[in-house]
Amino acid sequence: MKPVIIDTDPGIDDAAAIFFALGSPELDILALTTIFGNVSLDQCTTNALRILEAAGREGIPVYRGAPRTFGLGDPPLAPHIHGSDGLGDTGLPAPKTAAQPSHAVFEIVERALATPGEITFVALGRLTNLALAINMEPRVAESFDEVVVMGGAVGVPGNATPVATANIWGDAQAADVVYRSGARVVQVGLDVCLEVELTPEQLASVWARDSASTRLLQAAVGFIQAAYNRRGRLRNPRGAQFNDVPAMAYAIDPTLFSTSEAFVRVEHTSKLTEGQTVADLEGLTGQPANVRVALEVDADRLTDLWTQRLGR
Repeated sequence: MKPVIIDTDPGIDDAAAIFFALGSPELDILALTTIFGNVSLDQCTTNALRILEAAGREGIPVYRGAPRTFGLGDPPLAPHIHGSDGLGDTGLPAPKTAAQPSHAVFEIVERALATPGEITFVALGRLTNLALAINMEPRVAESFDEVVVMGGAVGVPGNATPVATANIWGDAQAADVVYRSGARVVQVGLDVCLEVELTPEQLASVWARDSASTRLLQAAVGFIQAAYNRRGRLRNPRGAQFNDVPAMAYAIDPTLFSTSEAFVRVEHTSKLTEGQTVADLEGLTGQPANVRVALEVDADRLTDLWTQRLGR
């Protein structure tokens, strides 16, 4: 089993990805660390606890992370995509469990240094927690086996700006720190996420399992479907795209993807292109590659795997 820390901002798509991870025997989930993003840090932490409770996995610890960006700016949130509660305004009860007293950044540092080269860090949200951990202890960067980043766009437009994706744009300075740190970064961005859409039939087969986890996701999915349909994002209006799912799929089975090694920098000084992941796929800069970029995905095999694993 691959030990993983999931850094997350739940988020409907985070819920879909975390349930995927919980149903996958390839992964040993050591902890969830929370970050602002889809909604506030407090709400994201509450949602992480709710997700684990729905899956019957309350024993996995949750650590509360940074409430603001790396530069201490107010965090941009996305209630228009995920609802004011982050889970589709479904009115879920408060979780019975609580987050751990230790801060997520301290926990990331401690776990990374305790088992160098073993843990995969799966970043489903802004990279603020990891950037702070690296600034606190630079050895963290090379202590993770891989850092799988859900975010970035190389050959397609962004979803937060014309060139930037929400997770990178939401704290571009933190992303720049991580990409320049020497960490073994894998970018799983919109180049592949846009290709992964679940069909209505696949969703129906998951809902038919009628578990606490599938009921939570089924109640929430209508909100993100409506948001994506307003933007013309779905090929089938009754289907679903969960952008965090491909990043988790990479952690589970990297053979689902075709990747390319490239030198990638994150723009954070220009208002026009802030958050853009600028990838030198042709080696024009002469700089050594620092990121493995996912460029293609076996979407059918990935969505079949997600469908098999949810609620089991």
